[in-house]
Amino acid sequence: MDNFIEALYGQPEGTIPEEYDWFAPLLGDWEFDYKDKFIDGDHNRPQRQLKGEWIFRRVLNGIGIEDMFICPSRATRETSPQPDGEYGVGLRIYNSKTHCYDMVYACKSKFTNLCFTMENGILTGTVLENPNRKWRFVERNENTFHWQNITIQENGDITVNCEVFGKRKSEEA
Repeated sequence: MDNFIEALYGQPEGTIPEEYDWFAPLLGDWEFDYKDKFIDGDHNRPQRQLKGEWIFRRVLNGIGIEDMFICPSRATRETSPQPDGEYGVGLRIYNSKTHCYDMVYACKSKFTNLCFTMENGILTGTVLENPNRKWRFVERNENTFHWQNITIQENGDITVNCEVFGKRKSEEA
């Protein structure tokens, strides 16, 4: 095995307390449906729907969660190319002092810094440069998840900018 890969993944030492191991249900390989450009702001009426992939792994001796976001998916990028398609990578590090995850997400010519906390059962990442922008896992379980990129308006209303409905990839896939 490559030394870099071996050091990156290493042997998890269980350094994240179980009650703060919020990303554990997401570890693994996922396929998803991505939706955005909602008609009249109604997130039940997307103008665009794409297939994608999201891969989560524990890294850095268990203190971090790394992910790779791929949209459109590798299988559909030739048949459904998107000018704003995204290959991105995120790194979340558990902060034992604040009991949150400090995160950086990088994609083509853009970095986003977030802080993830649990808010009323919703795993919520606040964009540090603009706290009204949030990335949140509104549902997480063993085989599915629901993620949203939202903006909180001045009046408190929530605008869903885009959302993902994930399903765990089967072992045969």
